[in-house]
Amino acid sequence: MEPLDGAGDAMLSQAVQAALQAGHARVRLLQLPDGRRFWLKEVERLSGRLRLQKGDPSVSFTRELKGLQQMQAMDLPVARLALQGPGWFVLEDAGPALVALIQATDVSLAEKLGAMRAAGAALAKLHAAGQVHGRPAVRDMCWDGAQLRFIDLERFGPGRRGGYRQAMDLMIMAQSAFVRWPEAPEWIEAAFAGYRAAGGSVQVFQRMGRLAWILSPLGALARGLLRLRRTSRELRAIALVLPWLRREVKRLA
Repeated sequence: MEPLDGAGDAMLSQAVQAALQAGHARVRLLQLPDGRRFWLKEVERLSGRLRLQKGDPSVSFTRELKGLQQMQAMDLPVARLALQGPGWFVLEDAGPALVALIQATDVSLAEKLGAMRAAGAALAKLHAAGQVHGRPAVRDMCWDGAQLRFIDLERFGPGRRGGYRQAMDLMIMAQSAFVRWPEAPEWIEAAFAGYRAAGGSVQVFQRMGRLAWILSPLGALARGLLRLRRTSRELRAIALVLPWLRREVKRLA
């Protein structure tokens, strides 16, 4: 068991050992007696069929761990590693995901919009450092009331500033927002505003607009499939987000 700061944490180490001995779980919450919260993540265990479909889970696990280590060393906004060991690591709790925050009834509209702007600004910081998240869905962004941090870096990697991988990051963020809030574009509008205010590259938006045009046939296909699968949030989001992105990029031009 490796403490990342070299100081060690007996209480956390004991909680991790007890959790590991209790049996496998891909992700579980560790609530310590002193009130601190951590998340223990283990390599996913897949059956033969799912392993063929999703690939070797140890590969994505290793990529995520590498991403966390690399971005933490660069002081980028990711959840902080606390401990790691063979086939597992522990993250400090980074607060609720944006999905839960927006749904909360005890959080003000101003804080919700502020958290979305912070999400855009945090993504701009990653991009300015030459990194891409790979799948920055709103469920993979956490807000603790003061700072936005990313989780689930299984698809992270380098990306040229203003490049298409960074444009795809923005598209995925927008699509995930439309999945959750198809009638409320103000949430992703706030995130995009935060991205621009934090110095996000204009080229990213331009390339995102090109991607939205290229992918236009997917929007038409999604609209057609919705007649058969009327309750599919993903199909509805694709049908909505592509024309919205084209309008957004045109408005910003």
